[in-house]
Amino acid sequence: MPEPSIRPFAPADQDGVRAVIETVFQEYGFTWEPDGYNLDCVQVARHYILERGGFWVMEFDGRIIGTTGLKTLTEERCELCRMYLLAQYRGRGWGRRLFARTVQEAQRIGYREMEIWSDKKLREAHRLYSKSGARPIGDRICNDPDQAEEWGFLLDVRAFLKATRGSRKP
Repeated sequence: MPEPSIRPFAPADQDGVRAVIETVFQEYGFTWEPDGYNLDCVQVARHYILERGGFWVMEFDGRIIGTTGLKTLTEERCELCRMYLLAQYRGRGWGRRLFARTVQEAQRIGYREMEIWSDKKLREAHRLYSKSGARPIGDRICNDPDQAEEWGFLLDVRAFLKATRGSRKP
């Protein structure tokens, strides 16, 4: 089976990005608010590309199937944002590839740590983060329309990349 590609966001990707994230939101019963909480999903370049951030898409067979982004928190710490993969493409290791690429990009930009906040419903993602060496740092109520409960994780970027060195590259 062919493998998907991961590449930087381009303006022509905007509709595909929105479709992926909105589809996952519907899957989990989250409120979709494109003019409010989800504005960053419909204005990706404005919210992620500036100020040492970034946004990437996973593409398969000419279609965007996954998304991931980074935002700056401090000089040495970034936040993983909007990492989603459509349901029909999960279970193939592609989410792990998308995550690994995001961590590589974080290091390239100059971050040492990655903070990750994830809705408590996203159990598969939490297993991925834990298996990747991210340690729990707490929980919180998100400032989203659903006031969702989230788990927080912190990943040492260099330790993750050292542990995965020699494995297949994303």
